[in-house]
Amino acid sequence: MYFGVVVTVLGLWSLGGEASDFTINSIELKALPSTKLNNGNTLQLKCEVGFAKTTDFTLNSTFTFYKEDDTISTIISTEDHASFVIQKVRVSNSGQFKCEVSVAGRIKTSDDVEIRVTGLSSPLINVSKDEVSEGDEVIVRCEAPEELSYKKFIFYKIHQKSEEVKTKSTEKYHEEVKFMIKEGENILQFKCEVQLVNIGESSPASAMKTVTVVAPFSVPRIEVLPSLNFTEGGNMSVKCTFQEGRRRSNDVKLTLQKDGHIVNSSTTSTLTYHRVAMVEDMGNYTCKVESKRTSKSSSAKVDIAELFPRPRLTLKKSSKNEFINEQDNIELRCSVPGLPTEVSNRLPYKFIETRQKRKSTRPGGKFPMSAIEKYSGSYVCQVTIANITKESEPLDLQIYAPVKNPVLTHIMKSNKSVVLGDTLELTCKIQSGTPPITYSLLRGKDLLREQIVDGVKEARFLVNSSSSHDLGQYSCQASNRNTQSTGKYSNIVNVTVIIPISSTHLKIIPSDGDVEEGSNLTLVCRVEVGTLPINFLFFRKKGSEILLQNVTETQNQYSVHYLPNFSKQEDGAYYCAASNRAQKEVRSQTKEARAVLATWKKGVIGTFVLLIVLAATAICAYLHMDKKKKGKDITPKKIRLSKPPTTNSEKPAEETKGEEPLIGSAENDEERYIVVKAAEQSSGNNQHNQEGAHTAADGTSAEADQDSAENNVNRTEEAPEANSHA
Repeated sequence: MYFGVVVTVLGLWSLGGEASDFTINSIELKALPSTKLNNGNTLQLKCEVGFAKTTDFTLNSTFTFYKEDDTISTIISTEDHASFVIQKVRVSNSGQFKCEVSVAGRIKTSDDVEIRVTGLSSPLINVSKDEVSEGDEVIVRCEAPEELSYKKFIFYKIHQKSEEVKTKSTEKYHEEVKFMIKEGENILQFKCEVQLVNIGESSPASAMKTVTVVAPFSVPRIEVLPSLNFTEGGNMSVKCTFQEGRRRSNDVKLTLQKDGHIVNSSTTSTLTYHRVAMVEDMGNYTCKVESKRTSKSSSAKVDIAELFPRPRLTLKKSSKNEFINEQDNIELRCSVPGLPTEVSNRLPYKFIETRQKRKSTRPGGKFPMSAIEKYSGSYVCQVTIANITKESEPLDLQIYAPVKNPVLTHIMKSNKSVVLGDTLELTCKIQSGTPPITYSLLRGKDLLREQIVDGVKEARFLVNSSSSHDLGQYSCQASNRNTQSTGKYSNIVNVTVIIPISSTHLKIIPSDGDVEEGSNLTLVCRVEVGTLPINFLFFRKKGSEILLQNVTETQNQYSVHYLPNFSKQEDGAYYCAASNRAQKEVRSQTKEARAVLATWKKGVIGTFVLLIVLAATAICAYLHMDKKKKGKDITPKKIRLSKPPTTNSEKPAEETKGEEPLIGSAENDEERYIVVKAAEQSSGNNQHNQEGAHTAADGTSAEADQDSAENNVNRTEEAPEANSHA
């Protein structure tokens, strides 16, 4: 920015304030000696400008040279031309060039000039080692120091007629790669090339570098005796050897493989393998010697003719059942295919149970037995001819013993009974029998579920006791392949499902809770649903909670509790609670009960009050008559006393009806029976209380008329409600 200002100022100063003017007519960039050059030539870039002036005056011009829009040089000159020189051009200098002139704020740019430089120099190559061993690494370095463009380095590893190539790209002037020395390589040659990616120019190949490979050991030698082709029964020997090189490695290992499986190994230079040859020993044998980084191997194919074929083991059954059952007659038969009968009958055949290692030798190849479960197993037979022993394919023999004595057990948790909603857990297990065992759980004759168990484990059944229908007689049936249609049944387990108490209700008699002093209060506690026996608890709550009765009912879903001679001290809130073996206690609602004045007491009080009223009336009448007699102006008249109004005491006594206040509205026959039973007892108590009331009345009113007292008592009994209000 500052440079442009300075140039502009200088240009204006050179005009000297004169009324001079100029214009730029043309600008041209020339490549000398040519636009096509060889690598290493000198290149001159000359920028020429054509000016038109009003007078002859000097201009200060700024010349800028570009390659691919990148500035490569800036020159200030008073001439109408400027030059930029590259002493030794390289291929990377190829491209489009232009120049630009700036004078007093006026700018003009030349056309692009394409310059092509050819003849890329060969790169330089170096290797890290001139002599290596198999498994070593060689580092190859390639350099192109004079080229600054983006480059691709190509590396070559040449061994006889094969070639391995690796490439790397970079802006640096050099690059390196690693080559692994492989097995069998001896003399290697390396070279490299360089390509300028942006230009598409390739260099000639570098000079060759030779690397000598020294083997740490030779290719192993394999030798098979007696030959590569013989008949089984002979002694076979396989020998592996190798020679160590002058650069021997300490971790060399020699192995012998047959069809990819190692049969012998050694850390020395020699290995041998001996055995009596059989057909199974036929195959490809490989000797391999290896170190940490390299290995060498050689192979041989061995063909062995068969002396006699492998024996065949079969089973003969007396029954036509699919499975072998205990006590069936079976026979194992071993034979050699293709062997004459007279020869086969003279051979000893060895029968072997492979699991328990039981052995038995039988001439003729027949082994009869009575089927017993313990004879189950995997059997093979062996035949030996001319020191060659061959074994048959294994034959699996499974003898099924029938199931015996299944036992069904009810698993109780904490010795608790089964409560509705709990999970009923039952296990079934047999005493003996060949698995797999099929267990079936039954409730009565209904099949609930099945379970197949392998081995000697028990079957475990979980039944959710969601309803009372889940109680009943449970049993299980066990069967296996020997007894599929005739399974054995277990013992019967009786399961009782306890239904918890859902709700508890308390009924009091009298139902309004008002109990005459000295009468009975009857409490009836009932549950809606619940399995017997049921434990009932009766409580009174008056400040503290008092247990009145604890009773267990084994036949009824209710219980009755009587409180005789009820008094004020027994006022309070009453409730009951019920529980059964479900261990869940359910409480009822509370009912209030309070003591009120007894009927006979109300009668006595009424009679006494009536007598007082009559006496007061008689006295008043007497006083009134006496006053009239003493009066002077009063004409004697016959005073006629009016008869007092008829009272209830003068009414004829009606026969007291036997009221049963303890009997409320009975909701059903059973409750009516409970209430009547409670009322009978309460009625007896009331009769006794009334007799006591008569005696007390006679004692307190000796002067009163007996008939009047009895009538009053009868009237009081006829209207207990009125007396109660009085």
